[in-house]
Amino acid sequence: MMVNKLKKGIFFVLVAFCPFFSSCDEEVINTIIEVALEFFDMLGYNMEDEVVEDQNTSDEITDVVTDTKVDWEQYCPPIGNQGSYGTCVAWATAYNLKTTLNMIDGTWKVANKNSAMYQCSPVDLWHLMPTDSKSSNCGGSNFEPAFEVMISKGVASMSDVPFTNSKMVCDYVSGKGSSSNKLAEYRIVAYSSELTVDGSSHGMNENNIKNYLKMGPLVVGAKLGDRFMAWNSSDVISYDTKTYQGQHAYHAMALVGFDDSKGAFRLRNSWGADDWGDNGSIWVDYDFFFDQFCFGVWRASNSVTSAASTKSSSGNDVKVTVVSDNFVENGKRMLKFSIENNGSSTISTANYPITYLLFKAKHLTEKYLLFDNLEEKSIAPGQNATFEVFYSIPQKAKDGKYYLALIADPYNEVGDDNQADNFSFVTGNNMEPLYLSNGILSPVPSSIQEVRTLVCERFKNAYRNDEIKTSLIRMKKKNSNFD
Repeated sequence: MMVNKLKKGIFFVLVAFCPFFSSCDEEVINTIIEVALEFFDMLGYNMEDEVVEDQNTSDEITDVVTDTKVDWEQYCPPIGNQGSYGTCVAWATAYNLKTTLNMIDGTWKVANKNSAMYQCSPVDLWHLMPTDSKSSNCGGSNFEPAFEVMISKGVASMSDVPFTNSKMVCDYVSGKGSSSNKLAEYRIVAYSSELTVDGSSHGMNENNIKNYLKMGPLVVGAKLGDRFMAWNSSDVISYDTKTYQGQHAYHAMALVGFDDSKGAFRLRNSWGADDWGDNGSIWVDYDFFFDQFCFGVWRASNSVTSAASTKSSSGNDVKVTVVSDNFVENGKRMLKFSIENNGSSTISTANYPITYLLFKAKHLTEKYLLFDNLEEKSIAPGQNATFEVFYSIPQKAKDGKYYLALIADPYNEVGDDNQADNFSFVTGNNMEPLYLSNGILSPVPSSIQEVRTLVCERFKNAYRNDEIKTSLIRMKKKNSNFD
């Protein structure tokens, strides 16, 4: 039941009984209806949160994606206002991104996006995040803890955990969460350090961000300036002045589209709809976005997408296994591994691509191809061969947490029938990432455990094998040089 239906029901009942009253005009009926609605409200029946089922929602989803324009705003909740609190990450990820994802995939009906029952609460997310991942007094937080909480605990609705600007309690409050309202995964898809001179096809550049936007809305982190802070226009912002140094200097927003005719991205803010921007949103020029404005872009999904299965058997099946990976000298390392042919025909390593990949544990766009050429050997069915390859860690690889992956048929060129044994990962103990510092990897175990996938109970949001392959295939299709 919803407000309009209930009003109509009450109206028709009153009309039916109208002959029994001395006066029964529309004004009187409407007065009685309002009294009835107040009565329902007294009983705790919140009419404002009811589902709007009599609107036609089945066919209301239109094509929002074209080659030159993407617009997800029709699925977004109303512009919110975080007030004086540094909770922009929670507003961007929970209220804007998660709510919109629920509307897009049909978890919630678009017609109900104005109802607090169908909006994700940034307050609840803030309370759920670990204390050590956020500042006291609602002073700010990072992206990863917010996403991790939405995966592990979910987030409650605005009706369950509402926001009142003058009454929000920041510290020492536990969130409710919602087991039925979780994200399945999140990924950082671009970071400012990836903007390269040669315009590589991944990372922080126009094509990459547009491609991700075609799949759904994103969340961005931005460095704000004075001009942005005072923006109050539907025009495209293309430059900024002095960098702002206040509480909102580093700010999180939802990225919900682009328009090539404007040469700009569309972002939804959490500063209210009345006093800032284009009714609370803003157009940001492409060049300005990458050159000065944005420092990071994240995507998220309500479901995990599985890799497509092989349509028909190719008869090919190799198993790769890392035996050892040791430091030798002068920055050199030696990889020893085996290739086992479990297929039905003889293979040649000259025609069977094998790749060794170094990639950031939580940032797949930072990856380095260590080698992809082997000495030529023929391997008969049921046989195996062992290889030793020397390699060096690329100098431009930045310090941080990494994994190593030996991958057979990385670009799906051969059509290996069994993808599960095409991956062999080198990890630390208990599948922890390795740490790269000044070009040195540690601690690489002396005895390499067999790891075919990084996804496990401890690392549910680790990169899946199909995601790694997809990333490599995209690189190759774009003819991007990466090392």
